[in-house]
Amino acid sequence: MNNRTESTPPTNEVKGKSLSLTFAEGARSVTGANFLLEATDTTGKKEKVVRILIDVGLKQGQQFCESSNNKPFTYDAHTVDAVFFTHAHADHIGLFPKLAKEGFTGTAYATPPTSALIPVMLADSVSIIGREAAKCSQEPPYTREHIEQAMALLQPLEYKKTVVVHDTFSVTFYNAGHILGSALVLVEVWGTKILFTGDLGRTPAILLPDPEVPEVEGGIDYLITESVYGNRKHEEVSESEEALLKSVRHTTERKGTLLIPSFSLERTQIILEAFDRFIREGLIEPVPVFLDSPLATKVTEIYKLNTHYMRENLKEQFARGDDPFSFPRLKVTYTREDSKEIDETVGTKIIIAGAGMSHGGRIRSHEKTYLPDPNASLLLVGYQVPGSLGRRLQDGNKTVVIDRKKVKVRATISKTGGFSAHADRDDLVAFAEEVATKGRAHSGENPLEVFVALGETEASAFLAQRISGFLGIKTTVPQKGERFELPLMS
Repeated sequence: MNNRTESTPPTNEVKGKSLSLTFAEGARSVTGANFLLEATDTTGKKEKVVRILIDVGLKQGQQFCESSNNKPFTYDAHTVDAVFFTHAHADHIGLFPKLAKEGFTGTAYATPPTSALIPVMLADSVSIIGREAAKCSQEPPYTREHIEQAMALLQPLEYKKTVVVHDTFSVTFYNAGHILGSALVLVEVWGTKILFTGDLGRTPAILLPDPEVPEVEGGIDYLITESVYGNRKHEEVSESEEALLKSVRHTTERKGTLLIPSFSLERTQIILEAFDRFIREGLIEPVPVFLDSPLATKVTEIYKLNTHYMRENLKEQFARGDDPFSFPRLKVTYTREDSKEIDETVGTKIIIAGAGMSHGGRIRSHEKTYLPDPNASLLLVGYQVPGSLGRRLQDGNKTVVIDRKKVKVRATISKTGGFSAHADRDDLVAFAEEVATKGRAHSGENPLEVFVALGETEASAFLAQRISGFLGIKTTVPQKGERFELPLMS
């Protein structure tokens, strides 16, 4: 599926107008989402070009010195009219300040929860990339000053509210079910409808309502879908909960330490809610659990302020005054001194800390301390991108390097994938099928065309083959930087 399948040009193509899609980043890669739509109108006296971006994300999992985050964008930031963010993970918003630094002065849009999360996530990101840049004797791609510059351009946009960019692009957010405030981005231009999934949530989602397929007259013409788990099926949530219970019991028996490297946004809240339920249902006795992540703590507070975006059962629990993200013997550590004091707790303890792939955050300090301990355990609860420390631990490396120090790995390493907030292979195919049929009469060759991005090449290709083979839909796995002219529909 390397090359785009050519289709017969539609007979209702709009004359004098054209639309292109460029995969600036995020093609054949899990991270670095950055897609450019350009609409060109030559029907007037002067050519009019309107440009919008979907996401401006960091590339993650690489050594900073080797990453593309410091390179100039492949387009002129001055000429971009608007940005639409699918959600607040760093690989979707992490280079927004750099875009402002390089001259973007348009408007950026995100849902209200995403708008609240973005400054918190960027403040964390700038600290990490600043330290990494210093190690490489390089300038970071942006500073805190550029975050302030970018945030002045951000406006909240609720689900199902439409904004129009220069009388050309009509853009609407729909619930993506991935993390708090995550959005599908529906773009309509000259009768043509393009849907970007961003990162799509699984069905059923764990904390949030299930993803919603927009129903629009005539249906969606182009779908740009993620494929992080495009060639894999998740464990059931119940299996992952059992794996978590097993790790807790194993740790308790050994009076050891359980480390859980966890993404601060969504994954940590999923884990906290699971612990709360385990204790309420008597499945485990309360043991010391340390949430050692200032970022996760701030994010959790934003979740608590946005309970109306969650599933009905969690809304009801909050309404009863019962916080599903808190439970007996949970201790939140704020300062580095608090973090160091965790080691003084004798006996069984559980440490939840960022980052989820162990590429930064306080988890690395705990890994240096506890990985050499045969009574310790480490439970990986999320995707580990190739090149990350988490991936090396997942792959069974017996010695790893953490902050330039060799660390022996004697702890028990296990992993579980059922807590993922990502759609898996079957979810993604089912979503594409629903997009293909919703809002249009289904007959003959399906007019939908799908572009598969945001996944490793193998995962993207596998998903593309499934969508093409099972659903009879034209699919493409674009290359990084590849540009496509999209035939217009009216």
